[in-house]
Amino acid sequence: MRKRTGHIGMSDAERKERQSSIGGSDAKIIMGADSKAIEKLWMEKRGEWERPSMEDIIIAQMGNITEDFNLDLFENKTGLIVTDEQRKVVHAELPFIHSTLDGLVREKEDGPILGVVEAKFMMPFNWSVDKAVEKYWPQVQHNMLVNGQERSWLSVLTGAAQFVAIPIEADVFYQVRMLEAEQEFWECVQTGKNPSRANVTANLPSFEEMREVDMALNNEWSDLALTLLETQHIVKKNEKAEKDLKALLPDDARKAFGRGATVTRAKNNSIRVTLDKKELAKFEPKEEKPVAEKRTRRAA
Repeated sequence: MRKRTGHIGMSDAERKERQSSIGGSDAKIIMGADSKAIEKLWMEKRGEWERPSMEDIIIAQMGNITEDFNLDLFENKTGLIVTDEQRKVVHAELPFIHSTLDGLVREKEDGPILGVVEAKFMMPFNWSVDKAVEKYWPQVQHNMLVNGQERSWLSVLTGAAQFVAIPIEADVFYQVRMLEAEQEFWECVQTGKNPSRANVTANLPSFEEMREVDMALNNEWSDLALTLLETQHIVKKNEKAEKDLKALLPDDARKAFGRGATVTRAKNNSIRVTLDKKELAKFEPKEEKPVAEKRTRRAA
């Protein structure tokens, strides 16, 4: 037991609670390619394996010990405010998925939420912004997903007295794949089936061994790429409209609606937009019916 810093980190009760759901650090493992780590996590969630204590692992403790200072630096460097530190948020629809916040970011204490912040300590050797983003990408995307936010900051403090606040936007496509993987993993926890993702990733080459592929001659790829290019401006317009609609929700309202759109605020303060199906159907493109070829009768 550490005399001065023993209070920092997870308690035994918190470690036990960790078994009951999937958090951001778990997402990092589930979305990785280390099959052994995935299997250990699966066993831990099932209560069949206990994670060794990290109390005497210096690098593991540095993140906990420097977190408060890290967030102070974040506020001083960005001019933003961090609130809701260490608050546990449960996914609005999937109770086995949670996020333990390093903090929510606002312009002022009682202002609207701008995003989430993730505070990390990294060793300075061979360190770079790109490597930090790659390493913590699953965790950051997980926390944005659970909290219903579209922006986050990765606040990094290194052992060489370097500090950087890296803005990261939500990647919806990645989050969909991640949510599917987490649901699949949790089903394995419940059924006792060995995680399929571990079986799949076990035979994959390392990132360095992976190849680059020219798909220009693949017809399906070409069609989908063309669709993406043609609809990108529409997607951006849709995303901006949804973001602006959320911003119009009054601070003292839990629900606002009108013209086929409804904006609701959950107890965890996440904001969601839903559209009326009948109104939405009015804007769906109508399928064109093929024109029947005219038949001519031959004279008898």
